[in-house]
Amino acid sequence: MKARVTLCLVLMFALSGGTFLWAQNAPEISSDYATEGRPGFVYVESTETLPWRGLVIPGMPGGMMAKNMSRDETRGGVALLNYLPIRWHHDERGYHNSDEEIFLLEGDLTIGDQQLTKYSYTFIPEGVVHGPVSTRQGAVFVRWFNKTPDFIVSQSDKTGARAYAGVRDWNYYKTPWDSINFPAYRKGPPIPGIKLKLLRNDPDTGEMTWISFSSGGRRNGSLWEVHPTFEEYFLLELSDERVVGECLPEGPVGLDYKARGYWWRPAGVGHLGPLSTSSGYSLSLVRTGGALWADYFTDCSYRQPVDLSAIKH
Repeated sequence: MKARVTLCLVLMFALSGGTFLWAQNAPEISSDYATEGRPGFVYVESTETLPWRGLVIPGMPGGMMAKNMSRDETRGGVALLNYLPIRWHHDERGYHNSDEEIFLLEGDLTIGDQQLTKYSYTFIPEGVVHGPVSTRQGAVFVRWFNKTPDFIVSQSDKTGARAYAGVRDWNYYKTPWDSINFPAYRKGPPIPGIKLKLLRNDPDTGEMTWISFSSGGRRNGSLWEVHPTFEEYFLLELSDERVVGECLPEGPVGLDYKARGYWWRPAGVGHLGPLSTSSGYSLSLVRTGGALWADYFTDCSYRQPVDLSAIKH
């Protein structure tokens, strides 16, 4: 019961705009993109419990609905679960003054000449013209804007738009698993039971989006893992409940997740550790502000680092 109360307080505090002060001994954040962010640690056990609300984006038609998973109060960026009804359409071409990422969960979505189906993905950089947008069956998708979303009608890209950084027509079912060439650095041997599919590795910022598959058991035993960048998860599939350990200001806690659970973890925050358990498999959609190298510690004080390169599996 105490753990449940703690989890509720964590979520209420994060959504109310509070800022957590992390342990003084936490590693220094070195990435410029590590501080993109939310007001603090955000925890949603399952987005199924969040309410659908009308979504208004200036310059776009009505009828959109969304669940707000988290928001960057400084720049206006949002992580949304978005819904479009049957035959919704936006007939204009134009661009956003923000980057946009879309990962389709259900239904269909047409963006210009792109045809998105289940577990398809697209990344449209700020200022890149796209559209029209429509759906025949309706659509449910995860959607990110890194700044306050808008829409500017235009037939040409905004000056300075990074069209070369866009990602088109990515589909989970057409992309092989590739953990060997994945642009992440972890000290030590590969972790058994983990497979990866890269969706995006930004050529300018190093930001990444990928799919992670994990099959059961604990990772790295009882060690706490720390990254120099934020880490954002949306649980696409989960065969059983999953518990993830977190080094929060009040101490280590184990947070329970169900399918379509979500979390935003700021950089420099320890996680996993002895409280993490998983008995089945999980398929996760993940975002970071850069390459995901990691340090490991024996406890939440971050005073006893462990070099995994010396550990042989």
